[in-house]
Amino acid sequence: MEIGAVNSALSAVSSATPGTYSQAASMKMLDKTLELGDTMAQSTIKMMENSVTPYLGGNFDVSV
Repeated sequence: MEIGAVNSALSAVSSATPGTYSQAASMKMLDKTLELGDTMAQSTIKMMENSVTPYLGGNFDVSV
């Protein structure tokens, strides 16, 4: 890693206010929540697609 990049990263961290960290954490939580909502929506859509043919797999023949 370059010394200049490390120096600029350290100066950005040291000049940031505590509110910035809180806002960044809130934005990350919002991002994860939206991602979870998308995943749950996809799962719900898949369940609804499978329920179109509810009789599928409900009966089976057994011969001894």
